[in-house]
Amino acid sequence: MKTASIRILNELWRKVRTESLSTSTDESVAFLTAKYFETSEKIVFLAEQVVPAKPSDYLSRSDLHLKVSPLYISRVLNIAEDSKNTVIMVHSHPFETGKPKYSPSDDFGESKTSETISKCLDRNPPVGSLLLGQNDLSARAWIALSKKSVPASATVLSGLNYRIYPDLPKSDFIGRTLVDRQLRVLGKRKQDELESLDIGIVGLGGTGSSVAEQLVRMGITKLKLVDHDLFEPSNWSRLYGSSWRDTTKNRPKVALVSSYLKKINPKIICKSIQKSVMTKEVLHSLSNCDIIFSCLDRHGPRAVLNELSYQCFIPVIDVGVGLTRNNDGMLGGSIRATIIGPGLPCLVCQELVRPEMITAENLSPQEYASRRAEGYVNEREQNAPSVVSYTTLAGSLGLIIFLDFISGNSSGSFSTLLFDLSSKETMKLRSDAKADCVCHKRLGKGFSLPFSVAD
Repeated sequence: MKTASIRILNELWRKVRTESLSTSTDESVAFLTAKYFETSEKIVFLAEQVVPAKPSDYLSRSDLHLKVSPLYISRVLNIAEDSKNTVIMVHSHPFETGKPKYSPSDDFGESKTSETISKCLDRNPPVGSLLLGQNDLSARAWIALSKKSVPASATVLSGLNYRIYPDLPKSDFIGRTLVDRQLRVLGKRKQDELESLDIGIVGLGGTGSSVAEQLVRMGITKLKLVDHDLFEPSNWSRLYGSSWRDTTKNRPKVALVSSYLKKINPKIICKSIQKSVMTKEVLHSLSNCDIIFSCLDRHGPRAVLNELSYQCFIPVIDVGVGLTRNNDGMLGGSIRATIIGPGLPCLVCQELVRPEMITAENLSPQEYASRRAEGYVNEREQNAPSVVSYTTLAGSLGLIIFLDFISGNSSGSFSTLLFDLSSKETMKLRSDAKADCVCHKRLGKGFSLPFSVAD
């Protein structure tokens, strides 16, 4: 069954809560305009603007019921139509302190209102719904003109602040004895939220396979694995899940890692995609994810994930290893994990993705040799040196950031963890976002804006 995801930036969320959970004990209402897109799995709403209700917009209002003026809905529709957006209906149950439940009255009223909204807007879009209680929320989406709804999760994010309100039946959680020690760290609510996440991993080498195994052992049950490469003998020394027999089989990396993860937990839902991330088909699949791990060593694919992060409100954790050895044989370089997403500087801001390197990567061997000789392109590294200890550490640094992020323990003072191989010091780094960069220009555009280096 198709589900939905409603994604809201933190500043807008605070406005919505203020409008919907005022000091009044009566139910309150607000509407959000939102961009949306649909994939084969989900309807995704990207909230954009709140349209608050004035006191005169309420025709009737009590602690158990409300009715708003058609003029208010007309005002909302005009704003949504001008921006070619859809609408998310928001109302409150201020008397509920647990997870709020839609009442039969809510079902009837929303089915009629969503139908009216969908009829009046171009292309009859789906309509979102948020029901707010004092401490939690419920969400769903109404399918165009069908008067049918599907369950939805809601995500509130900005910078290092992140909260997901999942729609996951308790029966879908894994056995608590399997994650008992972790529960003692995260607590039940955060463990439940963690298990609801749909995680993407792009790149299934030493870092990506390490991340995948650790995530499954943490309790993640929904994964999308993306890598177009086949397993080669040189991968054996780093790729988790590979065995001596795999060195002669030439299997796709995604198939190898997926089968290994299912041995750890047979109940996981693991979608294996043996294609380049630089295609619209793969980006559409990844747009369903709540968080993505970028475990890549090329600038072009990382640039695409950088754009996807800001356009579709998806945090991305980028991990990497850069090893060097000087003339005296001394090992140097660094191991890094960086989180990006709305409210944080992007990979371009931090010069972790560089346009000149994307150009070099896309040249034919003949063109590259010619331009390199003329000094027009930088040297591109192939078959970079690597050791399993370092790729595993890169994955672990990314997962430390991940755990802090989803559990609310991020300090906000850094977005990168960097381990220096020469000094053996771990550094916490934070860059400033550039005003004219990807992270501002593409924010919340969804798939209405083409990706710069995808097909």
